[in-house]
Order: sequence, then structure tokens, then C-alpha cells
Amino acid sequence: MRWMVVLLLLVSCTQCGQTGGTSGDLEKSNRRNDLAVEYLGKHELEAAETEVNKAIALASTNEVPFNTRGLIHVVRALDARRSKEIDQCLTGVDAEVFDEEEDAELAKAEADFAKATELAPDYGEAWSNRGSVAILLEQADDAIAHLTKALGNPARLVEPGLTRTNLGYAYLLKNDTVRAAKELLTVKQFSPGSCLATLRLGRVYFAREEWDKAAQEFQSVDPKCHLQEASFYLMKTRLEQGLTTEAQAARDACLALSPQSCLAAQCRAGVP
Repeated sequence: MRWMVVLLLLVSCTQCGQTGGTSGDLEKSNRRNDLAVEYLGKHELEAAETEVNKAIALASTNEVPFNTRGLIHVVRALDARRSKEIDQCLTGVDAEVFDEEEDAELAKAEADFAKATELAPDYGEAWSNRGSVAILLEQADDAIAHLTKALGNPARLVEPGLTRTNLGYAYLLKNDTVRAAKELLTVKQFSPGSCLATLRLGRVYFAREEWDKAAQEFQSVDPKCHLQEASFYLMKTRLEQGLTTEAQAARDACLALSPQSCLAAQCRAGVP
């Protein structure tokens, strides 16, 4: 679902209203944090962590480096998930190693995001990132609470539309399709081309067994977004509609994206 791209976009606002420390220490801390963000954007995670730890040491009450360090841990978690589910489809003992790594990194991320929100309760971006971690852990109630808090503090929130999209998905995880649809339709009202909102709205209609609406949403996902999940669910929807030829076309589109992934394996098995 391109979580990596989403999270790297979220570090664009790195100095929105920092607090804490003397002015000199805070300025130095911010410079170190900026450098950490630059390294993170290049996926140089060790260098990013070194710089962000220096930023925290310079001003331990500066909330922004904690948010940045949380993002570093999330990227590591997603690297582990990608190795397990996208680069190759691992199972059994091989998969457990990556699961343990992912869980450990997400726990560290939650701790850092929680610290950022403790230092600055109005830090909408850190609340949003806490919600993203809760979604990755499939903790729907926590995700809803954190994402709602983020939307209540929009001044320091980089992408309100993405946060609301995640909130809609959190409601879907709870099987509350009414609230999920409400949040996702709100996003699409202002950003009709949002790939993630379109995909997740399709998932809502799929859960409701509203096949025509689901197919329309999955088909509307821009291919440039490379969301393999859209092709996978379009295939499943076409099968429910009894449209075998269309299901085969969706399967082929799925296989063209990340052919070694777990979703690709399900696509191969999905159409007779």
C-alpha cells in the first residue's frame, strides 16, 4: 500500500512550532533533526538515527525529533514487512523472524510518537503517526482515538486527507462500514483522485457485498499508484459478479505488479 512513500511525505514539516530547551540548543537540535530527515529521505537509516539522537540530546523537550525517530522505526518495520510479503512471500519460521523485527520496530515507533504527543499535545502529525502504527498493528480502537485526536489538531498536521483516509480504514477494521464510508467519501469529495481513499472505499463496498460499487472504485485507482491490492480486490469482485474474463484481466494486472509477493500468489490461485 505504499506506506513507505506516505510516511516519507509526512516528514516534510519538521519545524512546526517546536518547544523546549534554550534557544541555542533548540536551534542546534532542529538542525540535527533536519539532517536526520534528509538522511531518512535517502533511506540512510543508520545515519538518520545518529543525527536524530543528537537532536534529542541537545533538547530533550523538543518533540519533533521524537516524531522523526518514530518514522525511522516505522520505515524499518515496513522494510521487514516488504522483505516478507512483497520481495518474496515467506511463511513459517522464515516469516517469524521478520514479524518479530517488525513488531519490535513498531513498538519503538509508538514509544517515540507517544513521547512527542506527551511533550506537545497539539502535535497533530505525531498523533496521526501513532494512528498509522496502530493500523499496522490492527489495533482499531487505538487507531481511531489517535487519528481523531490528530484531526482535532490540524495546525500541526501535514496531510489531513491522509489522516482521514486512515481513520476510515480504522473504522473498516472494526467492521463499522457506515463510519468508514463517511470518512472516505469526505476525503474523495475534496480529493477525488486519492488512490488510497478510492481503494479503501472499494474495500468498504466489498465488505458490504455491493459488488458494482466496489468494482467501480477498484477500477478507478490510478495505475500509476501501483497498488497491487486494487487489482487483487477487483479480481475477487469480478468473480463475485460471475465475470470470469474480467477477473482474469484483473489477475493479470495484479501479477504484473510485484510478481513474487503474497498478493501475487493469491491472484494466481484466485481465478480458475
